[in-house]
Amino acid sequence: MNENNIEFFKEIEKKWQKIWDEKNIYYSNPDKEKPKFFVTFPYPYVSGFLHIGTALSLTRLDIIARYKRLKGYNVLFPQGFHLTGSPIVAKSWRLRNGDQKIIKELKDEGVSDEDIEKLKDPAGWALYFVKKAEEDIKNLGCSIDWRREFYTTYLHPWYNKFIEWQYRKLKEKGLVITGKHPVVYDPVANIPVGDHDRPDEYAGIGPTEGYIILFRLKDEDIILSAFTLRPETLYGVTNIWINPNGKYSIYLDKESGNKYILPDTIVVKEFNAQGYKLEKIRDIDVKELIGKESINPLTNEAVPILPAEFVDIKTGTGIVMSVPSHAPYDYIGLRDLLNTEYKEIAKKCLDSMKVLFRVPGYNIPAKEIVEKMKINNQKDVQKLEDATKEVYSLEYYNGILTDIFGKYSGMKIYEAKDNIAKDFIEKNIAKIYYTLKPRFESRYGNQCIIKIIDNQWFLKYSDPEWKKLAHECIDSMNFYPDYVRQDFHQKIDWLKDWACAHNKDELGTPLPWDKSWVIESLSDSTIYMAFYTIAHLIKNIDPDKIEDDLFDYIFLNKGNGEEIIRKYGDIVKKMKEEFEYWYPVDLRSSGKDLIPNHLSFFIFHHVAIFDRKYWPRGIAINGYAVDALGRKMSKSLGNYISLRDALRKYSADILRFIIAGSANSSYDDAKIDLEKSEFVMKYLISFYNYSIENYNKYKEYEKSYIDLWFENKLNKLAKEIEDEYEKLNYMNVINKIFELDNSFEWYLKRASGKINGKVINKYIEYKAIFLYPIVPHIISEIFEKIGLDPFNVRYPENLSYTDEYEKYEKYVKSVRDDLIKLKILMNNKKFNKIKIIIASKEKYELFNELKNNKNKIDEFLNNYPNYKDIISFVKKNIYILDEFLDREKEYELLKSSIDLFKSELNVKDIIIEYEEESKESKKSRAMPYKPAIVFLE
Repeated sequence: MNENNIEFFKEIEKKWQKIWDEKNIYYSNPDKEKPKFFVTFPYPYVSGFLHIGTALSLTRLDIIARYKRLKGYNVLFPQGFHLTGSPIVAKSWRLRNGDQKIIKELKDEGVSDEDIEKLKDPAGWALYFVKKAEEDIKNLGCSIDWRREFYTTYLHPWYNKFIEWQYRKLKEKGLVITGKHPVVYDPVANIPVGDHDRPDEYAGIGPTEGYIILFRLKDEDIILSAFTLRPETLYGVTNIWINPNGKYSIYLDKESGNKYILPDTIVVKEFNAQGYKLEKIRDIDVKELIGKESINPLTNEAVPILPAEFVDIKTGTGIVMSVPSHAPYDYIGLRDLLNTEYKEIAKKCLDSMKVLFRVPGYNIPAKEIVEKMKINNQKDVQKLEDATKEVYSLEYYNGILTDIFGKYSGMKIYEAKDNIAKDFIEKNIAKIYYTLKPRFESRYGNQCIIKIIDNQWFLKYSDPEWKKLAHECIDSMNFYPDYVRQDFHQKIDWLKDWACAHNKDELGTPLPWDKSWVIESLSDSTIYMAFYTIAHLIKNIDPDKIEDDLFDYIFLNKGNGEEIIRKYGDIVKKMKEEFEYWYPVDLRSSGKDLIPNHLSFFIFHHVAIFDRKYWPRGIAINGYAVDALGRKMSKSLGNYISLRDALRKYSADILRFIIAGSANSSYDDAKIDLEKSEFVMKYLISFYNYSIENYNKYKEYEKSYIDLWFENKLNKLAKEIEDEYEKLNYMNVINKIFELDNSFEWYLKRASGKINGKVINKYIEYKAIFLYPIVPHIISEIFEKIGLDPFNVRYPENLSYTDEYEKYEKYVKSVRDDLIKLKILMNNKKFNKIKIIIASKEKYELFNELKNNKNKIDEFLNNYPNYKDIISFVKKNIYILDEFLDREKEYELLKSSIDLFKSELNVKDIIIEYEEESKESKKSRAMPYKPAIVFLE
């Protein structure tokens, strides 16, 4: 890439960012004369430099903010930063302890030795990277009101007060409660692990609730604790699976006196974290177990223990019960054993399969789906996963319980499952158990487990009335794309009680009524959008003097306003005005990974605290940022790039253009193809140069047909681009702009040198406006250079266009293409003259009759044998009945295209004539929309 050109972009960006900053262009204040539009982006967690993935959602939001300003809206786009949780504490701890890996990473990223010393303190780390993140976002060109910036934790005491108020309100409503609760936990660091305390790809993963079924070794008082998500299948167990390559031991539970066989893995820690007190008695040889029998506690049937490598010894209990009629893994596992020393036992198990549920269209669901998907063996993991999901979905919603289930027979699985499990627990043949699927490490580098914490504070997302309000909010909102609405409904139903407080050693806001807990990172980030409306004003009040009555008045319209103003000062009037003007949030833009947690919590908390008129209005979703090959960007793959480095290498406008063109508003991942930077650079420079060199250069004439065609096209594309901007489909916006480029090239060809200054100026202005939200720096420069005020440009309004012009020019292109094809067929022989013969009036009349009687064409063939050739032509080219024009219009269009045809065909003369006048023998070939063409030497 040409570094001089990149510097050209950077100089322009620096210039305009300075102007925006000095003139406070993006300081947004209430203006009742304008409609408002309030946009927010989830504040990024600043444990390091921002990743290019942050730029994806951030740029997408800035584009819509800039577009809405073009439409005359008063737009508020504030930005804060997230510091809550353990990652910053963990990293500064590693730094204090001389971790060379993290020291090297910081130095590689350009952090000085002096600053590294400051980062050893968590507060120093947090504030350093807040400053760097703000720099990067400014350099990206985001149109943010930086007066309203804040960050979480005690480092911002006003925000602390706001969060304390929020949680007291939730507790008053009975939505924050205490009790035993399973949480993802780091057993070494001894802390719960929130989404920000783990690698990004594991965000949203919580405890998997299942059941331990208490099988016992035959003739021995030792429990084989088989983990299952489907306790209702216990009636159909044919065998038990263990991993033949795993190491297992016998453990004594000092709490109950029971002996358990378990794998020597993290599973043991997970058991102990859930109320067990396991002590290892002795190792056990897996070979000693395989072939033995265990007793099904429900049926008292003896079932064999068999080997299966698909058993994961790090999740669940490392022991699995086998139900081959309803579990593809189990069926294929037994089928694989038919070729081993265990074939007789496996055959017996397969022969004894019981069908527990009647599923429409299936006899033995697992067997039939395995065969349908042509799964060969246990190594077809992806196919087995897909088959398992298909079977489970089919059975869960459609499966009817057979008579074996007694009082539950005839019910569907989803109706009876929980009660069946409850019965098993009461009979002491099953216990609830939580595991982590898949396993992952915390940011401290330790394997996580599920721990049941007593006296844990959690948000009662299971509350049916709370869920009902959340569903009502979702129904009232706009979603981009709209199909994600259903996923939000599902996630609201799926969410269970959520641990909202963690270890007091983390950064965050202490629970106001129990300072030994800190509100965790996803739970202090739900209604902070309301705080943005007052963030720049509340700093005028001493935080130590702020009480709940201030927030009650501003956000809930409670209390005596005059008394509140006397207590805190006149600034309260302005705070109240700001909130009432800006709220609710009109659009929140985020990645799809935040749907099951942050975005759902965002909805839950708003409906719990605010009146309905303040509920969120819109959410836009995007996929993950991936590279050109669709791979996640990571340091291990060598394709990671920070936002800072990307800006340094490519400049803001080039990066923004690439991001905008990477995806529409959808679940599709955004392919950030930085290899396109050279093309984007040349494309933008080309438009910059053309605009400056050609604006106000040409004379203005009375508009010709082709001028009118291009203006019509401009207006049509302006409306289409407007529609795509409204849907946040920026890839489509860019494709429409490319379509405009093609149309402009066609216009220049058709204008044949007589270019209309009015049209050229309109093209430059419109294209600049279309591009402005995406690449604001270089377009601002263009506006200034051509004499327009960048701050007063508006999106085109009252656009009128007709499809007729499109139809006309389509006809011209069709004839042009036919001319070129014919010349190629004649080996590009040199001709001096071409005759284009328009069909007779009689043929046009016939075509009109056929157009009005498309379903009677065969009758016409019988009734008008003289028109056999014409009607046969129509049958082969039926589309022409919808395309052909008025005869005189076709003549007029061809006459206006003579210069184009001469240029394209390199001939001296083009003659347009009617069939009735022509003396050419080939004139009879002329048809409406398809004139006859005669090349003459």
